[in-house]
Amino acid sequence: MRRLFPQLLAGLLLASSCVPARAFSLLGAYDAWMTPEVGLNLPFDIGGSMNLGEEYRWTIPVITYGFDESFLNYFGTKGVEEIEKAISVFNNLPPFSKMSADLSEFPLDTRRFNHRARALVLHDLRSFAMASLLEVLGVGPAERFAWQIRSRAVINNIPLYAVTKRNFDPVTFEPTAYVNGTLYTYLILQTWTIPAYEAVEFEVDPTRPTVSSLSGFNVGGGTIGSSGYLTSFEPGLFYTGLTRDDVGALRYIYRAQNVNVETLPPGVVGAPLNSGGSGLIGSGQNTSSPWGIPPSLATNLTTLFTNLTTTVTNGAAVSQALRPGIDKLVFTRVDFDSFTGGWVTLTNRYEDMFITNSTLVRQLVDRPLAGPDVLFSAADLGVIAATGEPFVYFRNVNWLSQDAINGTQALSGPGVINPQTTMTFTKLGQWLFNVGDGGQADALDDFWWGSFDGTTNAPVVYPSGASIKALENLILSGQADRLGFSSPWSSP
Repeated sequence: MRRLFPQLLAGLLLASSCVPARAFSLLGAYDAWMTPEVGLNLPFDIGGSMNLGEEYRWTIPVITYGFDESFLNYFGTKGVEEIEKAISVFNNLPPFSKMSADLSEFPLDTRRFNHRARALVLHDLRSFAMASLLEVLGVGPAERFAWQIRSRAVINNIPLYAVTKRNFDPVTFEPTAYVNGTLYTYLILQTWTIPAYEAVEFEVDPTRPTVSSLSGFNVGGGTIGSSGYLTSFEPGLFYTGLTRDDVGALRYIYRAQNVNVETLPPGVVGAPLNSGGSGLIGSGQNTSSPWGIPPSLATNLTTLFTNLTTTVTNGAAVSQALRPGIDKLVFTRVDFDSFTGGWVTLTNRYEDMFITNSTLVRQLVDRPLAGPDVLFSAADLGVIAATGEPFVYFRNVNWLSQDAINGTQALSGPGVINPQTTMTFTKLGQWLFNVGDGGQADALDDFWWGSFDGTTNAPVVYPSGASIKALENLILSGQADRLGFSSPWSSP
């Protein structure tokens, strides 16, 4: 037997190397069965685990974002810079149609540690922003949804569970329990006193990386276990970018071949052809045309749908139609005007595409904006009622199911994500946590926003008076351009 063991081990390793080792999850509006009893709709959750074909997504090719006065006052110029870095990760993604089939150009693990920040109990603002952006783009926590309780029944005091997978391979779309190369199994545990039960994931091999996806960094109210080394929501942890499975989720949702019946966002109207003008979002992306999207995007879509004829329409906008995914994520910033106390009013002009009668139709539309699609703010968010521990950040998403107009009326989706989405970070500052009586000497350091990376630079701690002062000086002195900054209060 000992003589056969090396051959058996080699066979097992070879077999395992042939198994898909990647997966993504989808996030969307709650269905009726998604209750705390099966580990969904828990405190701090914003959506449920979707099946294939039930994805939720943005339908606009240019998504605007901005910072309100509360964010600027608390996080200052450095906080704005860190959120901009998070945004750039998504803007720098190539069109999904141009990615390799196996996504091998993207890493399986982008986690790093800054040990000085860890000792100071600092949590990275940029990493939280990136994880939250994945959520509001329709991506669910991959590791949490590797196994999902679908139903729970109790017969003669014996609980019965139906457990399924809500993770899908980005190449084959087959259900899988792998995430970024790590295989997960589960144990059914009661995780909340609501009561709530979850199929809590554990890695099969405790030497493998656990919770490597950026989507898994933000598990909401859910639970992921670990028999090995778990690194999630820990001080000093930061992500350098998206992992392979994070990109796989975005590609599935927004690829042009993913065609759904969808409605345009509220307020969208038709725009006259060849019209231009000031205050148009998107014109800077294609200076030769007011259509508001990169020329490559239109080329990609028309190339993908070679079996369709193409036409351009003018007049009233067609709202409900069969639409392909936008294929490329583009975020553009809009700014808060400190003099008027509001947002600079702009119009997002872009080219919308839909399919009808074997024709890919291109229509120019206008979407007036009274504020950004994604808003970053800061506030005291209150505390968890059960423990008194402060909430650290909040996010909301406007899910709109469009299952009925897709002809099924029996699924949780597909659907669209309509603006406005808000991401609010606590501005409570550092707090100490005391259990029982005692004082500062007995307290535990709990949470503190910071910004750090893999360099030897000292971490930045928020609120940063220096950052706020620098922001005020830039605004009042007019030296923003000379110093290499753009004022977050100026017009785009």
